[in-house]
Amino acid sequence: MNERTEAAHVALLEAIVDALDLPLPSIEAADERLYYRLLERRALAVRIIIESNRAVTRDPRLAADAIRTRTAEEPVTYTPYKDEKNGEVR
Repeated sequence: MNERTEAAHVALLEAIVDALDLPLPSIEAADERLYYRLLERRALAVRIIIESNRAVTRDPRLAADAIRTRTAEEPVTYTPYKDEKNGEVR
């Protein structure tokens, strides 16, 4: 694997991690539901993009770009969990 190919694969892995690394939701039931729905949609999108890329182009850069685009289209809309201790947010 040459440096260019390796960089493309690293970019793909980073895009996958970024897509699936969501902040934990607050303890509100509605936020938890939104968190799991978003995680499910993003995981499905990643799976579809990877499978399509593997079947058609086999170019990890295109898959990484598609994942990043899809992730941007589905932002976090729930309230993330905040760790509060003695009135301070960590």
